[in-house]
Amino acid sequence: MTSSPPLPWLRPPERSPVPPDPRDVRIADLLQTDPAGAHVAVIGIPFDTAVIGRRGAREAPAAIRRALYRMTAFDLESGVDLAEGLRLVDLGDVAVVHTDIHETHRRVTAVLREVTRQGLRSLVLGGDHSLSYATLRGVIEGLGKPLGVIQFDAHHDLREPLEGEITSGTPFRRLLEEGLVEGRHLVQIGLLGGRNSRAYYEVARRHGVHMIPAAHVHREDPEVLTAQVLEVVTAGTLGFFISFDMDVFEAACAPGVSAPSPGGLLPASALALMRRLAAHPACWGMDLMETAPPLDPDGRTVAPAAAVAWAFLIGRGMVGVKSESGIDTGPPAVP
Repeated sequence: MTSSPPLPWLRPPERSPVPPDPRDVRIADLLQTDPAGAHVAVIGIPFDTAVIGRRGAREAPAAIRRALYRMTAFDLESGVDLAEGLRLVDLGDVAVVHTDIHETHRRVTAVLREVTRQGLRSLVLGGDHSLSYATLRGVIEGLGKPLGVIQFDAHHDLREPLEGEITSGTPFRRLLEEGLVEGRHLVQIGLLGGRNSRAYYEVARRHGVHMIPAAHVHREDPEVLTAQVLEVVTAGTLGFFISFDMDVFEAACAPGVSAPSPGGLLPASALALMRRLAAHPACWGMDLMETAPPLDPDGRTVAPAAAVAWAFLIGRGMVGVKSESGIDTGPPAVP
């Protein structure tokens, strides 16, 4: 029996619809299977049980991965080519328990603790913002204290856990009150009027949290703002971590979130900040929360979410490299 000749014009399933081009290196091409020697680990957390508002963020890790992995490895703005040395591993998703917030947080903390102890920087794809308590706790347990935190968010997320209920609005209150993070090492970027109460503003003030409203970001030069933020989160700390809530974006740019925010940040500003912040050697990673694909039928929110993750990777590739744009950056991050 003779074998049939191969059929023309067919590609294996589950591949990018973009025709293959050997000169077109994409983020997917950087992935390695062994975490040994990797610089950045991608970790998904498909969990949104604790969200206060509209759900759907449990579907974000898969959606963001699809969009991110199709992006190219080259940044023409900075001249950084991640294919020249950044090593990336995807560790998969945390096995969450959708009916148990505390157990899910415990598992997330254990994963981030071990990843940090191995010297890997983390790119965490959530998931609701309650998870940032667990990701930050894991980094702190793996690295030590004090840890600086940069929170991109339209909201303080300093709600009191009423009747012990853990929600997407409580993570930073818990971190502060449990002594895991000090207010003087926490910077909140993108806060909006009409989205936060006076009571939680006073909580932030009482703890010494550094607050940067969205209106200030609109006016300020990204390089100046980056320098100001880095001064806070690196002074006397062992490093810093970035938590990015997608509702920080202008609602027209990111409608597929739990709480869309008119007046929020524009993608260009946020991406410029992310590249510069992630390029600092003391950056231990980021989490990216509150993208809800079911609320985003045209992918308008998933696209900037993937761009934020891509900007983080570009920043890690900038560590130690002097780019053509003049940004003092750096070679790929070595743990």
